[in-house]
Amino acid sequence: MSEPESNDPLSLERPRGTDWPEILAIDARAFALPKPLPGDEMIEFRNRAGEGDTVVIRDTASDGQPIVAVSLYFPVPVTVPGGGIATTAGLSWVSVSATHRRRGLLRRMLTEQYRTWRAHDLPFATLTASEGGIYERFGFGPAAFSHQIRVEPPAADFRTPAPADSRVRYGNQEQIAKHVPAVHARWAAGRTGAITRPDTWWPSIMADRSFRRNSQTSGLHYLLHADGYAAYRIDARDKTALVGDFVAATPQAHTDLWRVLTGLDLVSAVKASIPVDDPLPLKLRNARAVEVQGRSDELWLSILDVVKALELRTYAAPGDLVLDIADGFGDRGGRYRLTVADDGTATAARTDDDAHLAIDIAALSSLYLGGITVRQMAAAGRIDGADDDVALLGAMLAVDVAPFSGTFF
Repeated sequence: MSEPESNDPLSLERPRGTDWPEILAIDARAFALPKPLPGDEMIEFRNRAGEGDTVVIRDTASDGQPIVAVSLYFPVPVTVPGGGIATTAGLSWVSVSATHRRRGLLRRMLTEQYRTWRAHDLPFATLTASEGGIYERFGFGPAAFSHQIRVEPPAADFRTPAPADSRVRYGNQEQIAKHVPAVHARWAAGRTGAITRPDTWWPSIMADRSFRRNSQTSGLHYLLHADGYAAYRIDARDKTALVGDFVAATPQAHTDLWRVLTGLDLVSAVKASIPVDDPLPLKLRNARAVEVQGRSDELWLSILDVVKALELRTYAAPGDLVLDIADGFGDRGGRYRLTVADDGTATAARTDDDAHLAIDIAALSSLYLGGITVRQMAAAGRIDGADDDVALLGAMLAVDVAPFSGTFF
């Protein structure tokens, strides 16, 4: 780890074992939480963080030498176009105390984390951002998006008739623990942008702890289907069903689960986050029944190893292009030749050849999963090159299904 200057009281270091209650208090303060995570949740998160790395910055000149900044990462498996699963550095719990802003602490932490990621030969870093204007300067770009929807059950008239016997059942704890992780892994393997949740995540995800809800919100209810599941709560204040987790590995599971959710008794509305290309509106006789109340960037991506990343995914069209990549943060800048064969596989390498297109690393990271098109990025002025070359890159990077993560971390 790089050492601070000798006269710098802000010390970049790994946390001590006794630091974690303070780290959780910092996290609660930074993200406007009512209180820190309870002890059992802290232990589970420490175990998750222990699989990656954590750095803190301590103010050694202040009484008690308080921690004033935190950043950690852990392994996050993400599905890329073509179905491959890449282990990414999942950046999380990043915060700088309000008392120590504008002193370069975030850059110091992420510079150290970046060195670690590169040393571990990771192809990407990922994150879910609480604010949208922070991470682009470090090479991250929004890569997957979601729609926040509201459906009023009386308006949810499905085009297909309901089956005589529902294929959906409520699950008990034993059934949930056996079924949910397995079907989620099956779904994630086939959905670009999806996170395959490691085994160590599931106890925290499935535990129905009181701090995750207020006094007016019910516990979790799990609907199980052979090819999917849905977890929801009821907000007693307005009788709204809040869907927190929804997975359907087949179109039939998607229909069956949504039919039950929109048929809940005494529920005024169902709210959920869904992929931007979710077919639910098209399954209803009145597509307007699915009211899109918002669109959010869901998963942010930063390509760490350009060659490895470009070769990991498959492509929709053959082609040969030289990309001139700008990187104002790390060591990824330079020219790279991307060659895609007729079967969609690719080779990539650094080159001194003239570039067809110029793009920065954050923009390329946003394009990687297909959540933003090359045409959109070019229209925003973030790709420089001839129209034919822009069109070729767009054809190469095209995807059939919008990327969707489904997991916040």
